Amino acid sequence: MKCQVALALKDASMTAAGGAGAVTVTTQPECAWSAASEASWITGVTPTSGQGSGEVQFQVAANSSVAPREGTLVLNGFRARVIQAGDPCVFLITPGSQDILAGGGNGSVTVTTGNGCSWTATSDSSWVSITSGSSGSGNGTVVYSVASNTGAARTASLAIGPQTFTISQSAVGVPGCQYALQPSSVSPSATGGTTPIAVQTTAGCAWTSSSQASWITFSGTSSGSGAGTVTINVAANGGGSRAGTVTIAGQVLNVTQAASAGPCVFSIQPTDVSVASTAGTTPINVQTGSSCAWTSTSQASWITFSGASGGTGNGTVTISTAAHTNAIGRTGTATIAGQTLNVTQAGCAVAINPASQTVTATGGAGTAVAVTSATGCSWTASTTATWITITSGTSGSGNGTVNFTAAANTGAQRVGTITIGSQTHTVTQSAAPSTCSFSISPTSVSVGKNASSNRTVGVTTTVTCGWTAASNASWLTITNGFSGLGNGTVRYDIARNDTGDDRMGTMTIAGRTFTVNQDKQ
Repeated sequence: MKCQVALALKDASMTAAGGAGAVTVTTQPECAWSAASEASWITGVTPTSGQGSGEVQFQVAANSSVAPREGTLVLNGFRARVIQAGDPCVFLITPGSQDILAGGGNGSVTVTTGNGCSWTATSDSSWVSITSGSSGSGNGTVVYSVASNTGAARTASLAIGPQTFTISQSAVGVPGCQYALQPSSVSPSATGGTTPIAVQTTAGCAWTSSSQASWITFSGTSSGSGAGTVTINVAANGGGSRAGTVTIAGQVLNVTQAASAGPCVFSIQPTDVSVASTAGTTPINVQTGSSCAWTSTSQASWITFSGASGGTGNGTVTISTAAHTNAIGRTGTATIAGQTLNVTQAGCAVAINPASQTVTATGGAGTAVAVTSATGCSWTASTTATWITITSGTSGSGNGTVNFTAAANTGAQRVGTITIGSQTHTVTQSAAPSTCSFSISPTSVSVGKNASSNRTVGVTTTVTCGWTAASNASWLTITNGFSGLGNGTVRYDIARNDTGDDRMGTMTIAGRTFTVNQDKQ
């Protein structure tokens, strides 16, 4: 008891980059001690023995995993706990390679990384093209297409973030049955799960499957003829990373499973749920080791638990969601076994009648909009149209009515909307009376083949009337004056004529036709 040792880490939490650490040893001057690491990633323990109080230094290796990890230093049976953060921008791709038959085909690669971690994907060969997912942030998928092969076997690669994905394509005209797997390797997380493997071959070519690892089994059929699918099931991993193989259609599928982040790894299914506005319950499955205990908490008052909210080993938690009496949906979260469950609840149903209407150019009161909803369901009405004013019914509960007025329209026909709960009421207002009269100047122009810019057409109207301008030729570009109210100017550019022929194009301005004749020289 006299030679008890007290330990104090200078920095118990290390970053993913690792680095140097130290632990202070406090004991009596005559007390001897020895020091050692119990984690392979904690090295360089110096000194490994001593007497009396002192300091032990050590090195922490970089953590190449997203998950945090913890290890210990032991001195005379006493332990100092070192916690190292995970690297949020570790990039993993699944699979790491793919075999493609000579006839070509399509494939995909799953990218796994932290939120906000950006990446790009590029091909080093002209016969492999990326059809989608050439860049992304966080998790994503890269889809690629492989052209048919007319020669010898060949290999290409995709650079996805810091990872390399290899594509091997067989030679053209290889006799007999040829097989390929998609994907050709998988890297499941420590929680395990199922992964479908596509077998690529021609009709009539039979195949079977077998597993060389006890923790990899088959779910459903494991044999067939012609193209098909085999689903492998990987058990949860409670220890270090491990690798195994499965043989499918004579092809070896490499399975590399991530290590457990600690003595217990948890996962929930599903991780995102959408529920109706009415009260209800939803079961959430928890997967973990048989001796791993877990609990649940809710971060939203309207999300509670029905029955047990904790347990040991695999289990089920049932969440209860209260009825939502607002027409706008809401979101909330719950933490189950340390995992985040996202819950989205729809707003209560709101119906409107009519869904749209047309008002005259003179404006005034529109037809009242009837709102139908359940008792206690609250809703609001709003508009972004400056010429529409809601006079009553900006909010309500249950059934109700929304009234509005429209300002007089002095221009072209216009459309505005009123949002009532989750519904949209469309208001179309007629154009101003036909007393509007327009003229343009000039009405035409003739130019040479060279490009010219910043040309103008004047618009004149008898009263303050609205008008628009549009080009009917790709080589005539309106740069300013797409619309106006009253007198105005339209500016446009003319592209160079390299067609070898004279050409004519038009623009429609305030309902009038403006003609441009361009010479070939």
